[in-house]
Amino acid sequence: MWRSVLLHEFADGDIRSFQGLPGSLSPGSLALSPSGDTMLIAPGRGLHYVLETPLLDVIGVSCLVRFRHPGRAVSSSVPILCLGDEFVLGLEPLTTFQALVRVRVHRVWHDIGQLPNPSSRFAELRFDWHTSGKTYFRVDGRLVGYHDALSRGSRLTIEDVAFGSPQSLAGSSDPHYQLGEFSVRVLSRHPRWPRRKP
Repeated sequence: MWRSVLLHEFADGDIRSFQGLPGSLSPGSLALSPSGDTMLIAPGRGLHYVLETPLLDVIGVSCLVRFRHPGRAVSSSVPILCLGDEFVLGLEPLTTFQALVRVRVHRVWHDIGQLPNPSSRFAELRFDWHTSGKTYFRVDGRLVGYHDALSRGSRLTIEDVAFGSPQSLAGSSDPHYQLGEFSVRVLSRHPRWPRRKP
């Protein structure tokens, strides 16, 4: 059964208003100030949620993110979502007008789609992966990337959820981006779910 790990709708502009498995936001995350239903993610300013109990034998990941990067064109790696050390969804520079969307499962990178570079409007990004290798990447509901053997047979361990790179140096020239509503769900081979935090 799929289970929600972290869900945030920014309905009241309070970063603490989220649903998720037991865990805690890092002190740096609590210093973030949402503006309406969005939050600025920048070098040294990221959202980081640490789970009380790591999720083992994860065989599926499904995430939905409202995202835009309206500033400079992507000129270096931009991590959007990291699940522990074994899963990363991010952007890489491609052309003046397009950024490459890449995903890393364990230590292997895969190109999965493209986004306008930069982007002046929010896009709804949805990524779905299963250990069977079936992988889908959708932008605003439209399928833009598919892989039928991406990291087939892999199992992940997830200790935390992070948007951006909180550990990177503040003031870096890396691009900023805006994060809107998001949800992260996983499928475990042997589900032993802790109770969800209200």
